[in-house]
Amino acid sequence: MSLLQRLRALLSGNRVHQDMQDEMRFHLDMESDAGEKSGLSTTEARRQAKLAFGSEQRYREEGLEARGVSLWHDLGADLRYAVRVLRRTPVFTAVAVVTVGLGIGANTAIFSVVNTVLLKPLPYTDPGALVSVWDGGHSRAEFAGVRDRVKTLTSAAAYMPNWSMSLSGDGPPERIVTSLVSSDFFNVLGVTPQVGRFFRPGEDMPGVERVAVIGYGLWRDRFGADPSAVGRQIDLDGVKWTVVGVAPREFTFPEPGTRLWIPIDMNPKSPAYWGSYGNQLIGRLKPGVTKEQNVAEVRNLAAQLRMENPVWRPTEGYLEGITVSGLQDHLVKDSRRFLGVLLGAVGLVLLIACANVANLLIVRGSAREREIAIRATLGAGRRRITRQLLVEGVVLASIGGALAVALAVAGTGALMRLLPSATPRLSEVRVDAVTLGFTALLTLATGLLFSIAPSLRLAGTGGGAALAGGHASQSAHPRRLAGALVSTQIAFAVVLAIAAGLLARSLSRLLDVNPGFETVGIATARVSPPRAKYLAKPAQRAFHAQLLERVQAFPGVTSAAITTQLPFDQTSPIYAMWVDGYTTDPNVLELYEWRAITPDFLRTMGIPIRSGRNLDGRDREGTVPVALINETAAKKYWPGKSPIGGIIRFPWKDPLEVVGVVADIRNNDLKQAPMPTFYLAFEQFPQADAYVVASTPDNPGRALRAIRTIVGEISSDTPVSEDQTMDRLIERSVATPRSASLLLLSFGALALVLGAVGTYGLVAYGVARRTREIAVRLAVGAQPANVIGMVIKDGAKLAGAGILFGLLAALGLTRLMRSLLFETAPVDAVAFTTAPLVLAAAALAACLVPALRASRIDPALSLKE
Repeated sequence: MSLLQRLRALLSGNRVHQDMQDEMRFHLDMESDAGEKSGLSTTEARRQAKLAFGSEQRYREEGLEARGVSLWHDLGADLRYAVRVLRRTPVFTAVAVVTVGLGIGANTAIFSVVNTVLLKPLPYTDPGALVSVWDGGHSRAEFAGVRDRVKTLTSAAAYMPNWSMSLSGDGPPERIVTSLVSSDFFNVLGVTPQVGRFFRPGEDMPGVERVAVIGYGLWRDRFGADPSAVGRQIDLDGVKWTVVGVAPREFTFPEPGTRLWIPIDMNPKSPAYWGSYGNQLIGRLKPGVTKEQNVAEVRNLAAQLRMENPVWRPTEGYLEGITVSGLQDHLVKDSRRFLGVLLGAVGLVLLIACANVANLLIVRGSAREREIAIRATLGAGRRRITRQLLVEGVVLASIGGALAVALAVAGTGALMRLLPSATPRLSEVRVDAVTLGFTALLTLATGLLFSIAPSLRLAGTGGGAALAGGHASQSAHPRRLAGALVSTQIAFAVVLAIAAGLLARSLSRLLDVNPGFETVGIATARVSPPRAKYLAKPAQRAFHAQLLERVQAFPGVTSAAITTQLPFDQTSPIYAMWVDGYTTDPNVLELYEWRAITPDFLRTMGIPIRSGRNLDGRDREGTVPVALINETAAKKYWPGKSPIGGIIRFPWKDPLEVVGVVADIRNNDLKQAPMPTFYLAFEQFPQADAYVVASTPDNPGRALRAIRTIVGEISSDTPVSEDQTMDRLIERSVATPRSASLLLLSFGALALVLGAVGTYGLVAYGVARRTREIAVRLAVGAQPANVIGMVIKDGAKLAGAGILFGLLAALGLTRLMRSLLFETAPVDAVAFTTAPLVLAAAALAACLVPALRASRIDPALSLKE
């Protein structure tokens, strides 16, 4: 039975099973030539096919329409047919699915981070009303003023991040990331305890019982999630604190890793009440109050507090700098631009993938032109054919989307390890329902995006030429469309490559910055004996002297020292002071950083002395307090003269005499220029909590293990934390630019591969379509080198257009990265030169394989075929 006879048989029944309807549609849409299979001439095949199609129309009108079959039934049939078509071309389907899956998967993974960090509301009661009040660090007196005198807030709280305490008992001693908070801290946020209660009003005042709230992780790890842990006492820095509650599972505010909260000391008689400026303020806006109204009230309060401050009086200009921002905006301000760049980068990768798959569909469409021509001859309209082809694209994208979700779930852990650990709410990142919804919408949009142009082009293919054995696609139109898509791919790849190059250049220059001290072969560790046990200064000196003596005696250690602060320690204290001969207004103080060190610190760290002397045995308790200053302080406060013998005064300390000047070092990070820094004698200003640094060129890891052992032998309840090498400390300080560089380089490499594959595919397709032409050229005397040049020239035109447009786009887009760059212009000559050259080389390499294949065509065999 011929094909048309089978069709008539299927169409002739009064009732047709759904599977038979699908079979009917399948045969009507087959790619094979109906005339050849039925043994009829082309004209007769077309005539009988039209009769069959007329029967189908009558059948639909009399049968399906009467039974209320709607567009959804047609879509169901389209879906089944699309699956069959894709199954018949497994190589094409696999390549397209992997390409789309990589693009959507990268977007899903990055969006899961963006959603959690930037978009997802804070998990607190009415998070929209929470604000960061008076952005910046403040004294406790200023917090009390905001809490008691600002009427545009219903409540306010203070917290001090970057604190830590030593926990001992019920297990080995450990250093716990802690936050000092006001008593109403949890109430302001609107958090419910997991177990127990939170702080009560007044528990941050002196003379009350010491109480603490522990984090869920600490409760689980240290107490086995036992509810009876509430009410027990824990040993923090040698002092007993009563656990009154456990925070919820995901609660780590204000910084990742926080495991303990204790009340801040709100004693008005404490020197730190006015002088310690490390507190952050949060509050809840009253209903109907705007941030602008709150800012105006806070500025008015700040002007009053400025006059009340007994310690120092900032200049008038600081009032204009007072701002109020949403709490979520305040927390993510350092991550917003970084994550925005990543999201834009993966968006470009997806667009490149779409262009690649669109090109695949255009090439594959040439093989389907006869099928589409038959359907058009049978009477299928352009809209009907376009819909079927769009459904096929969406099915293809859906399979890629499923792969993308699997890739995102598997890769989220690796992505979180690549991102800076300081990224807020990083522990909450999940591929959740919102992310899956985003992926579903993105999958649908992707399927429509890469299939709409090929579908419209193919639906408009004429039927006569295809049925007659011709190829409508031999016209320039499909090749122009495919060429435009390839050029677009290359343009996007150029933008990504330039962005990655800029970040790589910035990171390279950042790492080239001389920190001012030795970084190789330096072992560091934080040693935190319980403060209560070592409260007396003689005990602090004795502990660290014994520790230093034993570390210096360890084999392989060339020198060792004690310091109260390490470079790149984000908790470096900043204090206020006057400088004799420089300060004219006694109410305006200068700000500086300081650390107490033992005499061998400079030698161990490789910091040279510029003038004067080093600290030594003369600088001990009972002698005149002395200090070393850095070059920045010397140039600022004693310009053009020697600072040796200069006097520095403080609100609550004895004056210091300057005895030496040392070279500048980068204290906070490699980007920030040094600020005035003072080095005090550890013997005169000892602390229990300090760092040991040891120069050990041969084996720093062995020295770190030795430090742990030595500390345990001296004091079994003293934890050792932050044990690492100095070069590792440098690496952590550049975590954000390193993460951005690695991720963008990865996306750029993926874009490069996709762009090269797209170029190769189009050029190879062009060679295949021009086989007879090339054979004729070779037959009449063209040399293989001429053919190679011709093919490469075609590819070079596409690459050149893409590179040009990519450069123009990058000129505007890279300016958005300015805040992520260090000593690198957004229009960097090296990045803007190297990236296009790499893309051009990749495109030419992609053209070379089909060019060589074209040069080896056998003219006789090709012309005979």
